[in-house]
Amino acid sequence: MSLAETLTGAVVLAPLTRGCNLPYRRLCVALGARVTMSEMTVARRLKQKRRGEYALIRRAPDETLFGVQLAGTNPEEMGWAAALVESRGADLVDLNVGCPIDYFTSKGLGAALSRQPARIGRIVDAMKRSVQRVPVTVKIRLGWNERSRNHVDQARAAVDGGADAIVVHGRTRDARYRSAADWDAIGEVVAAVPVPVIGNGDILFPHEIAGARARSGC
Repeated sequence: MSLAETLTGAVVLAPLTRGCNLPYRRLCVALGARVTMSEMTVARRLKQKRRGEYALIRRAPDETLFGVQLAGTNPEEMGWAAALVESRGADLVDLNVGCPIDYFTSKGLGAALSRQPARIGRIVDAMKRSVQRVPVTVKIRLGWNERSRNHVDQARAAVDGGADAIVVHGRTRDARYRSAADWDAIGEVVAAVPVPVIGNGDILFPHEIAGARARSGC
């Protein structure tokens, strides 16, 4: 089954910086999630062999499609980390360009990368060249703030680098979680790239899914 077929109509646990630990992901699987994602894992900490970071990339036996999301700014380092998590059993690898937390963005990680679409492309290219069989996806926000929305540029750069799918959180970094997710903007990414787009933001109940998909085309 292709990635597009796997994702179509699927409930996907959004790539999150924190909160997606293994027990929580098992609960999500039991409640119908087809795709689960690890907590954000920093590539450099994996290279430093930190035990706590390696714990984040463990999968449960009942996770049918498990992705590991990686954070980093160095293409070579991110390529190395992508190959590592593939060897540890990940079914897909995701680049985090969405984390809004000050500690991480101050180091250039997460949403800070949204200001450098060309770097996103280079990182994705390095990750794609380093893995043997698994898809590479990218989680983005709409931009750094309302004045610099560049979600389409980010998505196109990721696809130019070889991304197999894009996850779009319909808020800017500065918005954090304060405003409603903009599903029309998610639809702009859908229209702009030839790969599957997963919409993310404010989907709390099953009845909200159909409306969000219809509005955005994701």
